[in-house]
Amino acid sequence: MSLKGITDKKMKNGTTAIMVRFKYDSTTYPVKNFTKLYGCETRSDAKKKLDAIKVGISQGIEPFIITPYTLNDIWYKRVAFKRTNKEWKDITCQNYTYYYEAHIKPIIGKKKLSKITLEHLEKIIENMSNLQGGTKNRLQKILYPIFDDAIQRGQLNTNVAEKMKRYKIGNDKNIKLRSGNKQLNIAKKLYLEIPNYKVHQKTQEEEIKMFLYMVVLTAHRIGELLLLKKENVIMDEEKIISPPEITKTKEEYHFPIPKKCLSYVNNIESGLLFPTLKRGSLYSIFQRLVKQTDISFYKGKTISPHDMRRIMLTIMVIDCNTDSMLADSCLSHKQSGSAKHYVGFEDEHIKNSYEKYWDIIALSKEEYDAKYNQKLITSNSSNMDNTDKLIQLAKMVNEGLLTKEEFNSHKEMLI
Repeated sequence: MSLKGITDKKMKNGTTAIMVRFKYDSTTYPVKNFTKLYGCETRSDAKKKLDAIKVGISQGIEPFIITPYTLNDIWYKRVAFKRTNKEWKDITCQNYTYYYEAHIKPIIGKKKLSKITLEHLEKIIENMSNLQGGTKNRLQKILYPIFDDAIQRGQLNTNVAEKMKRYKIGNDKNIKLRSGNKQLNIAKKLYLEIPNYKVHQKTQEEEIKMFLYMVVLTAHRIGELLLLKKENVIMDEEKIISPPEITKTKEEYHFPIPKKCLSYVNNIESGLLFPTLKRGSLYSIFQRLVKQTDISFYKGKTISPHDMRRIMLTIMVIDCNTDSMLADSCLSHKQSGSAKHYVGFEDEHIKNSYEKYWDIIALSKEEYDAKYNQKLITSNSSNMDNTDKLIQLAKMVNEGLLTKEEFNSHKEMLI
């Protein structure tokens, strides 16, 4: 067996390393420490590894690629590559990096891939016990291609992420499975507690509180709220136009600015509406708000900022009598079936629906009833004739003050 180019070298710590220098396919490769790179303890081991490397070269696999030392290095290099090559949109890079830094980095970020075990990944899942199955499954989605790439490069033999358990999606989407409080009361308690929110840095107090109002009062996705800029604001109409590049649906949508936030938004001269907030801290900020309230939860459970979408939709439909399709439109949900081709709500409908939602969580039941429920027209509540009453009822439907069911009920009384 020819061992040309393979030598022993005494290291400073007293150990012996197998060093290899070779030429193949007109390319000369500099000296490499095969003991450090591949664990070779003898020249014979190094020769076998070298033969395998030459086979790889003939198949187009480049040896000795300089790879990042830790998972952190691999991750950030991967994100930069995906962004530069437009394989991932900016919001995807932000969402994945938030997930990585919140759940993965603290446990295995500083480890080599070869040192990461299934037990490490199970520990990460254990720390996400309060989160939904889809969130847990994302761990495998993020890590699997990283380990697979290392296998293709000859750096690993197995993909530890492949052994992970898959979790059922949607187990705890229903808020009533997490808390005995009515969803209207949850929203009320969160809303009323925002002025009392305790901040760590006084300079961020207004920004954090305004962000919390936006989460509770608009129920828009926190990743999208973070990307909103002053240029997306139409101040004369008191609304925001979310551009398609930051929305999940990849479509533009309009929504009103809560009255609580108008002054803050108006005072932003340019740039991001929430310039100092970072995605990685928003879940914790929301949880501190939740803990300041007296909302009761079943053991080990809580709600997230994303749950405000379910909560608001429920309140709009159940408590505000908003048409379900209109409530869906407030959340920028895409309509399905023929409805998506024929049903379109005006900004005024969206705004009226939001205002009813804002009022019901800010006002007492008596105040809300006085403003909305007692506005309903009956056959003996005014001096208008029946035709005028029907016209008025139709106008109230258009304004979002009356549902179609309520309209039909009053219509039968007038005909």
